[in-house]
Amino acid sequence: MSSADVDGIRPLSPMLSAATRTEVPVAVLLPADSPRTGGLDQDYVDSLAALGEELPPIVVHRPTRRVVDGMHRLAAARARGDRTIGAFLLDVPEHSLFAVSVSLNITHGKPLTHGDRLAAAGRILRENPALSDRYVASVTALSPRTVSRVRRSTDEVPQSNTRIGLDGKRRPADVAGVASGRQRAGRLMLERPDASLREIARAAGISLGTAHDVKKRLLLGRDPVPDGRGAPRTPDRLEPRVPAPRQAPRDTAAPRDSAELLDRLRKDPALRLSQSGRFLLRCFAVHDVDASVWARLAATIPPHSADGVSRLARECADMWLRFADRVDREARNGRSGQRSHTSA
Repeated sequence: MSSADVDGIRPLSPMLSAATRTEVPVAVLLPADSPRTGGLDQDYVDSLAALGEELPPIVVHRPTRRVVDGMHRLAAARARGDRTIGAFLLDVPEHSLFAVSVSLNITHGKPLTHGDRLAAAGRILRENPALSDRYVASVTALSPRTVSRVRRSTDEVPQSNTRIGLDGKRRPADVAGVASGRQRAGRLMLERPDASLREIARAAGISLGTAHDVKKRLLLGRDPVPDGRGAPRTPDRLEPRVPAPRQAPRDTAAPRDSAELLDRLRKDPALRLSQSGRFLLRCFAVHDVDASVWARLAATIPPHSADGVSRLARECADMWLRFADRVDREARNGRSGQRSHTSA
């Protein structure tokens, strides 16, 4: 399926705004490949026919003259004896007409029932198995989870190794491929903390939504691949997962000095991947100098500036101490909240 075919499957308002509006003879129009499992509602047709005004335009496939949306209005026009009806002429691939009809019947007119939409999702998946659950959900107004259940509930949906997302791009459908993409994204976020999520998603071959989830998991100190989603870690299938520094064992040896501690903090994704964390690391970097450097720096301060420099240095030290106390309090409150939640 090409990208052009995908564009035809997901009808949006720009598609209709670009279509030609004209009057079409009702006699030349062919019936729709309708998603309505119960057929036309005659009472609804009669109510439309009783209107004393022009009916809203229908949607017609230009190459075949087949009605895509508006069979109730067409039936009402014929019942009134109208010779023409207003219509938008649409140019989309013929195999996409059913999905287009589903989407248009959801956005306006007599709504499709839940059963109609479930049946439509099953047919769209059978005809286009590479479409992602979110893609089909956007067409049928179902949840992605419901579409996933429809996909699994029938053997008539062919297996596909790729999925076409809402952006029209193909991505691996197998669990191993998705897990590998998440791991690549996690490493890229650590290596390129200033890169946008869109750039990360493109480089890792995952969706933007998945990239958001990977970043969220890293900020929480978790593995980028949710539990149970990854395939077994074999050398020929998956690359090593990104380590989660915040989940390190409690008996991990303490850093030998402040330089080692700062280096460890710089590798923590929870700090590297947030704006506030990067700002804090830059503040720490100012102090990442040898004691001999401080001694030489003190010797260069002119006597008339000594009082001001000394006062500001003490204020900075006092500010850092207050900050350290606040960090300790927040950590204690967080641990206390976790214990309370666990006991509850």
